[in-house]
Amino acid sequence: MKTYKNISQSLLKSYSKLKQKKYRQSERRFLVEGVHLVEEVLNSDWEVEAIIINSKGFVKEVGQFGNWEAGNGVPMYECSEKDFNKLSDTVTSQGIVAVVKMKEYSAQNFWEQLPKHSILVALDEITDPGNVGTILRTCDWFDVDAAIVSDNSVDLFNPKVLRATMGAVFHFPILADLNLVSMLSHGKEHQFKIITTVLDSGNALNQFSFPDRSIIVLGNEARGVSESIKNLSDASITIPKYGKAESLNVAISCGIILNAARIVHH
Repeated sequence: MKTYKNISQSLLKSYSKLKQKKYRQSERRFLVEGVHLVEEVLNSDWEVEAIIINSKGFVKEVGQFGNWEAGNGVPMYECSEKDFNKLSDTVTSQGIVAVVKMKEYSAQNFWEQLPKHSILVALDEITDPGNVGTILRTCDWFDVDAAIVSDNSVDLFNPKVLRATMGAVFHFPILADLNLVSMLSHGKEHQFKIITTVLDSGNALNQFSFPDRSIIVLGNEARGVSESIKNLSDASITIPKYGKAESLNVAISCGIILNAARIVHH
């Protein structure tokens, strides 16, 4: 196996801070861990600052990553297992971490660049990392034009969220940590219709015709969509219930709704 330069303690300390949200936000960088996620980000247009490998515990030949170093100027470092654990967030690590720079989106340009027929998904105070990650992965599957994650939802760059996305976060625009009321208000100015999801009393999903420009809002796991967002809503939708379950998981609901929306838009 090829050897790489040992990472300095000062650089290791700097990168290890990115396990905390406040440092991710202030430095606009984050960590991705594991072979699949590192491959996904390297094959995207996101900027990778560095790759760090556990010199004893890396479970896959690093040649493919070495090619990236040669062709893209991504520095690669190795370190001891003890030092690598300062970066790792998993119990059984694959021994590879990438440091990635956050993509910055201009809110104004964002709206102007969306196609005439657009489906967006907005997350209103969704707090479970697995739910957020699965929703974004589902959005990627259904080729959603963009997603908006509210500032009271779980952090988009939380390691558990990133793992649950399976790399989808690198495939389409996601605006995160934003005031959702403000963002949806801007959306309405650009002819988007706000479609909120409700447990009952909304338009039956199987009878609903999605507008050409739709923002589908998914709400908090326990409380649903907040009143301030409902006040902006142009319509509400409900997934018809046939059994006895009290409710549907929000990520499952997302898949059902997007499938219905795509049938209309295609």
